[in-house]
Order: sequence, then structure tokens, then C-alpha cells
Amino acid sequence: MRTHVNRAFARLERRIERTLAALRLLALAALTLIFWFVGLAEQGHATAVPLGGLAVTTLIGLTTARMGRLRARALWLLATADVGLLIHCLALLANTTGQSLQLALETPVALLIFVLLATAAVRHRPPLILYTGGLFVAGWTALWLLAPYAGSGSWTPGTLTANVARLTVIGVTTFALFVAVTRAREASTTAIVEGHLRTNLSRYFSPQIVDEIAQSGDAARSFRAQKAAILFADLRGFTSLAEGMPAGEVADFLNDYRRRIAEPIAQHHGAIDKFIGDGVMAIFGVPEPSADDARNAVFAGLGLVAAIDRWRDERVARGLAPVEIGIGIHYGDVIAGALGDEQRLEYTVVGDAVNTAARIERLAADLATPLLISADVLAAAPGIEHDLSLTALPESSLRGRRQPVQLYRWNMNAAA
Repeated sequence: MRTHVNRAFARLERRIERTLAALRLLALAALTLIFWFVGLAEQGHATAVPLGGLAVTTLIGLTTARMGRLRARALWLLATADVGLLIHCLALLANTTGQSLQLALETPVALLIFVLLATAAVRHRPPLILYTGGLFVAGWTALWLLAPYAGSGSWTPGTLTANVARLTVIGVTTFALFVAVTRAREASTTAIVEGHLRTNLSRYFSPQIVDEIAQSGDAARSFRAQKAAILFADLRGFTSLAEGMPAGEVADFLNDYRRRIAEPIAQHHGAIDKFIGDGVMAIFGVPEPSADDARNAVFAGLGLVAAIDRWRDERVARGLAPVEIGIGIHYGDVIAGALGDEQRLEYTVVGDAVNTAARIERLAADLATPLLISADVLAAAPGIEHDLSLTALPESSLRGRRQPVQLYRWNMNAAA
């Protein structure tokens, strides 16, 4: 996950280099105007060096980013070059104008440090912010403390106070930006991780369940009782079919099978709870139940039968063994929620309705019928029997249940 986050920030850095280039060029234009208004443009070399140096580092950063070669080491080197260039130019400007070095922080050139801090902040690199601000404060402090020994003028209490005040402002600004960007980066990291997890979850769950897992946190472990429709499906004869296949072909077969059955389930607002080999458990009505859950489950079951029939015809045309599916659907009380720990959460449903649906699917195999529906499903979907050709079976006793269950067989031939 950390690698995924780092890659996301790396892509972000490459995209924002144009923004940074615009920011720095805007600063160049503003400083050029300032220099012109205050008469510093006449100093030639003293003003050309900081402006030209800033332009060069801007172009280097933009070029390397567009080439996809922007690396962390390059950012630190560019920041070092920027700060070193700025300190050099302040000293050079003071020497050219004949003013005391201790007064150089009062010139407009010193404002470039805030542009450099902003650049580090926009790159979402808190350590780089501290480094940029700290390097400038340390470098300038050393420079003006050593100035009297280099013959660049002595400092007075007034100039000392002014320098300390300005360096303090730069230090406080650096720390404030560091805190702000650290929090922003943490928030961005959380968003990236959640987005990645949502993407992974959406491959297996409906968007509603993904939102439920993402928003509920620890509360997801608190199961809640509700009504839902449960569908179990299983390929007939898969074990014997897989015996004659190499491992790679078995994997391709299962992937093809799962892709084909996922579409009808999603199309009818269901969610795949789990795959168990060639078996699948789908739920309808989780996390929010609706009046159409049972109806959706039935039509999803019909969609599964149609999808497998098409697949069977394709396989037979290619000289491969045919495939058949058996489906059991039940509607009733379940308990829905997430099970697991900090490393892994599994959103699922448990209860008698789940067990009953599984038993109905097994009975469908014994009866060699593609689809069995319980009377509870029909009761929860009034009028659906008019859209289907069903045959009532004698009440069946299912393993693990005391009460017999009334089941209905779907007449595939009549439907055709």
C-alpha cells in the first residue's frame, strides 16, 4: 500500500510542475517589476543572477518532470541550489549597493525565500519545507555573524533585532507550512488508500456495500438483522470436468465462468458475497433492503441460466464439454455486517435464510433442474409467478431445518 501511495504522490508531483513553473515565473515577473520601480535594475549582475538562476532551476524542474525523471534527490539538489543562489545574491546585492550586509534582508530579493517555501509546499513534501527554510535561516545567520570579520560592516543592536525578527518570521512561516502540508499529506494519503480500497472492493461488491464498509469503520462489526434474498449457484460436474484440464486451463475456465455470472447479478442489483470454487453466493437487499429484492434475485437467476446456456452453446460449437448450472433462491431473515480484524474485513450475511438457500441449490442438483425458488421468494415478490412458468413441488425437508419448505421448479422448456 505504501508503494501505491508513493506512486500516487510521484504522479502528482509530475503534474504540478507546470503549476510550480507558472508560480515561479510569476514571481520572476513581480520581482523584475519591483527591481525596476526601486531602481535595482541598474545593478545588472546583482539582479540578473537571482532572476536568471531562478529561471534556470525552474526550467530544470519542469524539464525533468516532463521527461518522467523527477526524483527526490533532484528536488533536494534544486532546493539547495535555490537557497544558495538566494543567499549569494543578497550578499552580492549588498556589496554592489554599498549597504551593510545586515540590511540585505530588507531588499525585495529576500522575498524569494517565500516563493521557494511555497514551491516545497506545493510539492507536498514537509521535510523539504523544513530543509528549505532551515537552510536559509542557518546560511544567512552564519553569513551576517561572520560579516564583521570579512570587512562587510559590523552589526548594531538595531540591525541585529531587525535580522532576528525577519529570520523569525521566515522560521515561523516554515514551521506553519510544514504542519499544514504534513496534515494535508496525511489527509491525501488517507484519501488515496481509501480510493484504492474502494476500487478493490468494487471488483467484488456493489457500490452500496463498498460505501457501507468504507463509512462504517468499527461499526461494521456490529451486525444488524434484516430481510434479504439469497442466491446460490453451482456448476454441475465441474470436478470431473476439471480433472482433464491443466492447472492453467482450470484458472482460465473459472475466470471466464465468474465473469459471465457476475454481470447478471450486478445488473439486477445483487452483490457477490463469495466465490467457493465453481460456486457463488449472491445477496440482494444488502445493505439497504427494498421491495424488489426477491424479484431481482429471481431475474438474476434467470440471467445466470441464460448466460450459462450461451456459454454451453459456445463450448459445444468448439468441441468442448458442455456446462450446466444449478441455482437455489430463498428469501428471509439474515444478519448482515462485516467480520474480521484490522488486517482483513469480510462483509457477509449469515442466518437461516442463507443455510436454506444453500440447501435448495443442492436439491436443485438432485432434481436436475436449473432453478429452484422457495415459496418465501414468491411471497416477497407478488405477481412474479405470472411472469414465470413454475411447477410446485411436494414440500421438501431440508437438512438442518425442522419445518419443510415449499419449493417451485422453473420450467425452462415452457419459458423457451
